[in-house]
Amino acid sequence: MRHDSFACRENGINAGQEKGPSFAFPTSRREVLKALTALGVGAILPATGLVARASRKSAALGKSGRIDVHHHMLPPFQTSPPFVANRHWTPESTLATMEKFGTSTAILSLTLAAEILYDGTEKARTFARKANEYGAKLVSDNPKRFGLFASLPLPDQDASLREIEYAFDTLKADGVGLFTDTGDKWPGDPAFTAVFEELNRRKAVVFFHPTVPKCCRNLVAGVGDGVVEYDFDTTRAITSLLYNGVLSRLPDIRFIVSHSGAAVPVLSGRIKDRVPGASSNAASPGAGGGKIDRIPNGVFYELKKLYYECAHATYPPAMAALTKFVPSSQILFGTDYPMEPYETTVNEFPNMRFSTELQQAIDRGNAERLFPRFKS
Repeated sequence: MRHDSFACRENGINAGQEKGPSFAFPTSRREVLKALTALGVGAILPATGLVARASRKSAALGKSGRIDVHHHMLPPFQTSPPFVANRHWTPESTLATMEKFGTSTAILSLTLAAEILYDGTEKARTFARKANEYGAKLVSDNPKRFGLFASLPLPDQDASLREIEYAFDTLKADGVGLFTDTGDKWPGDPAFTAVFEELNRRKAVVFFHPTVPKCCRNLVAGVGDGVVEYDFDTTRAITSLLYNGVLSRLPDIRFIVSHSGAAVPVLSGRIKDRVPGASSNAASPGAGGGKIDRIPNGVFYELKKLYYECAHATYPPAMAALTKFVPSSQILFGTDYPMEPYETTVNEFPNMRFSTELQQAIDRGNAERLFPRFKS
């Protein structure tokens, strides 16, 4: 598969900046030294043993390294927000971080781009295409180290369907990355039916990343939206898909929920009991407008078949809720890097005292079933 045609168009968004060096993982002594020189460290590390260490590390990562399904790219044409842990993200720096923490593969997605992607204009369509081509070039250069969740200009259904076709058929994307709302609509809204039907037809993997809707920005003075609102909106998005029957009607989409499910595991019982007709509480004021016939197999059935990645949510309370709610087969590794430091995820795992088998399933085994091309 050739990606020569991925060169981005002159479109007014820092056109031409994508062109750069190949970021393939070095496998020979010459490549190792060349990579170290590019990173500015070749002059301070002795050559002796470099090749052996790199070869050992590469082999180990290929067999047992983690697959990070929540890992962001920050293309040069996207403004980096001030609160990113690594504001100077580059493909080289992310590969170095991955190696440091034993990650063999990262599936790249955009972050903090909902307002650009979802404004319904030509700018959104151009940005989605440019981002997808940028990510596909990284994958082409590093086919075992990177994967890609393609972005869609979701409010524009026709453009989104075209982007799905291009992303999967030409760029060979590993799935789609969506944000949890479009400003005033959530993914279960009938306005998005055509896109989800096509994703279901393709048996696509769909990763949801939180954003903040127009209604709920800066709600509490002194409390940033990232403290709790992202998790609440993730829960809104999944509940929207559930209540509107998307989860039951389109069962071949493999959804990934971020941050150990946000509030979904803890609130799942209350969500279940508020579906009209599902319990004695159906007539309560909080029942909402859902219908039990849209969830014929039950709420827990639909929610437990979703996948949940654990970025910045491996603290014991969050993991206790998640592991009590879903089978271990549904838990994936993620980090939210570079938005969050890798340590905020990986340093908490020892506190869980997981069995070797469970840790391996979370680290990569479960992801290998979703993404067979990364199977070691």
